[in-house]
Amino acid sequence: MIRKIAMVLMCIATSMGARAQGRPEKTEPTAKKTTILPHVRAWNMVDDYTTADTVVVDTIVAEHQIHNPIWRRSVSNVSTGNLGAPSLPTFYPAIVRDRGNVFYNSLLPIMTRPETFTFYNTATPYANLTYQKGIPKRRREEFFSALFTQNVNKRLNIGMRFDLNAAIGRYLNSAADNSKFSMWASYEGEVYHAQMAFYYQKFQIEENGGILNDNIIMYPDSFDYDKAEDIPVQFMDAKNRLASYNFVYGHSLDIGFVTRTEGDSVEYDVPVATAYHKFTMDRSHHDFWIDNLSTYAETNLFPLVYLDPTRTHDDRKYMLLSNTFQLKLNEEFNQLLRFGVKLYLTNEIKQYYWDALTTVEQDEDGEDVLIYHRNKENRVSTYMGGQLFKNIGENLRWQAGIRLSMQGYDVGDVNANGKLELTFGSERWRTTLWGKANFELRSPTLWENRYTSNHYDWSTELDREQTLDISGGLRVPEMNIDVSVFSSTLNKRVYFGSDGVPTQKSDVTQILGVYGRKHFTSKIGFNSIIRVAVQKTSDNDVVPLPKLALYSSCYWEHKFFGVLLTQIGFDVHYNSKYYTPAYNPMLMQYVPQSERKTGGYGYFDPYANFHLRKIRAYFKDEHINNLWGSNDHFLTIHYPSNPHTFKFGLSWNFYD
Repeated sequence: MIRKIAMVLMCIATSMGARAQGRPEKTEPTAKKTTILPHVRAWNMVDDYTTADTVVVDTIVAEHQIHNPIWRRSVSNVSTGNLGAPSLPTFYPAIVRDRGNVFYNSLLPIMTRPETFTFYNTATPYANLTYQKGIPKRRREEFFSALFTQNVNKRLNIGMRFDLNAAIGRYLNSAADNSKFSMWASYEGEVYHAQMAFYYQKFQIEENGGILNDNIIMYPDSFDYDKAEDIPVQFMDAKNRLASYNFVYGHSLDIGFVTRTEGDSVEYDVPVATAYHKFTMDRSHHDFWIDNLSTYAETNLFPLVYLDPTRTHDDRKYMLLSNTFQLKLNEEFNQLLRFGVKLYLTNEIKQYYWDALTTVEQDEDGEDVLIYHRNKENRVSTYMGGQLFKNIGENLRWQAGIRLSMQGYDVGDVNANGKLELTFGSERWRTTLWGKANFELRSPTLWENRYTSNHYDWSTELDREQTLDISGGLRVPEMNIDVSVFSSTLNKRVYFGSDGVPTQKSDVTQILGVYGRKHFTSKIGFNSIIRVAVQKTSDNDVVPLPKLALYSSCYWEHKFFGVLLTQIGFDVHYNSKYYTPAYNPMLMQYVPQSERKTGGYGYFDPYANFHLRKIRAYFKDEHINNLWGSNDHFLTIHYPSNPHTFKFGLSWNFYD
């Protein structure tokens, strides 16, 4: 189905492009021909939709073969193996946790979020079609994406995007079907600016609970299984399904203008202040079910049954409604102190629905009847905050802000943060030194304190977390160098324990680490991009991290016939052995385990990238060393990585 949709849309886009690029209509000899050059600008809205953070449109050839988004965001990850499956970054700076819905956490690396949503402004219509596939056909993996955006006029842009991932998985009952649809509009006026986005995301994941016996992978000669899909797994009819509806609308109005002079003669108007408003809606419905629960009753794979002893259908709903109002005194106006001031007020309403304990009553015939109940709770919070900032300037930029919870269940929560950037040098050695710090007091979410499902029932009052993160580093863009160090002190950290129940560390957990990225080049076309992290955690149960993580891409680059850019090389991915977090499918959470360490295994993936005008393509032999290397290639216990797989992808841009 994905292949058919991709072919139809590619044909449509090709024909549209052909018409746009064809012979122009005949005009009068005196008519002047005007050519509009392709131009696409893209950005994310950050700082509660007050700042447009420019992002690069994905047209780069280098690392195009990294098709799984989790490896673009983190140098180290744990996953259940399939594209679109639940995952957890194990590189500490990449770890994020949702502040309302803990059942988002294992999907956050692949979910669209308001701060990661991309807006566009184009001089000509822009479209992109992307298709990726992994074989063998019987266990295929396919991904298709179609994006279209154009400006109605120079101020108003509209667009839409559709993503579809269908991965059967190399092992039984491990399919992941993910679909996303989004629409957006952005307006850039003289005094009024607005960004609006609606996006729908659906994740349906078959949960096999891992293979029954890890020794089948480690000692294949002792077992009689020809293919990966023949290996028995824990569950054959378990599924997780999460559907999420999101709407975000951010707009701003410039207030008052003064005239400033740049140099001797250039005059321009500067807004005295800007008022902002951001509205966010996040509504999700999450199910976990097993149709034939009774078949697993004697295996002790599940905790006690609280709701229905014959069938699992855990059902939970979550909704967030948020309004943020901000007033910013712009630093361009403040010529005396040369910094800006921002004040804001946020109100959040979080609504939770989840299963309550089932009771048993007797009907008229004396038969037991299960009576189902639902929990519902609203939580309202109000935050106040402010920030001092200097974001304009070539050499020095800084920010300092604080946010206080003034009302609601989390009253007393605090977040204080600061950031400093100092740039010096010139041309090739232009260097930026940066440092940032963040201190936070955070109340646990509702579902961390109380939750009931078919197999779990907990009720506790966890204390407020205390977190201090400090990091710093340097960037030398012209030399392709990026180095950073990070430290975190966690007190009373809340995490899911090995039994699947949220617990709290009573004392301090300390994390230290170093990260570096360097792109080496040579005059004869050899390149090497290396990303490496060295990190240490004082408690692997609270925050499990490998001591060493490495991702390297080495390739030779050449442009054939002056038009066909070609990269031929290989990727290497490695992390040291450690007690990787195990996956709990009933809660869709990663939990600590001490059964055995995994890791210490390198993945070798030869590939070839090609770029011809508007088309990029890659061919990749993923995990080819599985044909001759060690068999201890587990992502975590009971979840081996996929065997040797051939993958290819095509990305086609249209600017007309």
